Amino acid sequence: MKIPQIQPWIDNSEGEYLKKILKKKYLTENFETRKFEKYFEKNYKINYALSISNWTNGIFCCLKALGIGKNDEVIIPNLTFVATANAIILAGAKPVLCDIENDNLSLDLNKIIKYINKNTKAIIPVHLYGHCCDMKKLINISKKYKIPIIEDAAQAISATYNNKYLGTLGLMGGFSFYGNKLITTGEGGIILVKNRNLRNKIYELKNHGRLKKGIFKHKEIGFNFMFTELQAAIGNIQLKKLNKIIKKKSLIFNFYQKELSLINNIHFMQPVNGNRPVHWFSNIFTNKKKKLQKFLKKNNIETRDSFLPLNEQPCYKDSKIIKNVSEKFPISKNIYNTLLSLPSSYSLSYKQQKFVINKIKEFYKKN
Repeated sequence: MKIPQIQPWIDNSEGEYLKKILKKKYLTENFETRKFEKYFEKNYKINYALSISNWTNGIFCCLKALGIGKNDEVIIPNLTFVATANAIILAGAKPVLCDIENDNLSLDLNKIIKYINKNTKAIIPVHLYGHCCDMKKLINISKKYKIPIIEDAAQAISATYNNKYLGTLGLMGGFSFYGNKLITTGEGGIILVKNRNLRNKIYELKNHGRLKKGIFKHKEIGFNFMFTELQAAIGNIQLKKLNKIIKKKSLIFNFYQKELSLINNIHFMQPVNGNRPVHWFSNIFTNKKKKLQKFLKKNNIETRDSFLPLNEQPCYKDSKIIKNVSEKFPISKNIYNTLLSLPSSYSLSYKQQKFVINKIKEFYKKN
């Protein structure tokens, strides 16, 4: 039997609820979607939450709502999924890569200053695996240089910094509900916004340039990044499971950490002061990653690499789209070479996890 690295928690409750929505025969954004959005407005104490077809489009809309485009620059970490950079490119701006910190895989705030100039129009911290950088320090940088923060909290739903939810600390932020995230709507995302004017601009961008559906006079150029009632229905059931998912993920991580920390070659991520991460994935760092990964695969245990650093992505090589792609990023490279994501699904049983742990211990006894 194969032990998957990650799977969503989907059961009959989503299917039964979808049947009820299908009977209503109104499948575009409506009451179910608004219910989904209101959950975030209430629980995350944010003024506006806007559903979106996916979080990549969410980043794009945040950028365009700020008027960011040609000749503008946006600073992002070099270790992130390509969607962060591609949304900036789609907006017509240039991603500027910054290396990351070794322990939390977030923006290195000691290096970020050298990339700030008159063309810098936004900073996008990416909260990889539910961790974050020193957000207090980043907010002070934002205020000093008058550069807005857009939080890419795709992987960090319910993670906090100083008891405030990640995704709500910057001017805008949001989460992804892709199939492998803590909760899923298949595809989809949510944008969290404090300012009403920005909320309206984003809504126009996602709704063909209009503030209301059913009106055929479009004052702005917009797109179709709308959500659906089916996605919202799945999302509303998933939200009921969120606390259980987070608790189980924490138990999984703690068990790995307890059992594997005694192995000299293995270490774990360390959150910055004030950060309470969510353990979307349970990751280890080891300089024997490739050999361990191969060994685990032979034992039907799935694992996953971290993202390939952006400066090494084939699609950006020798490209002028990204400003400093030719620089060296030693921390990002080292993380890619050493980080391994272990099985972390909600459905992972104690017996399965114990099997994974025992196989890792077996590997290190021989290597």
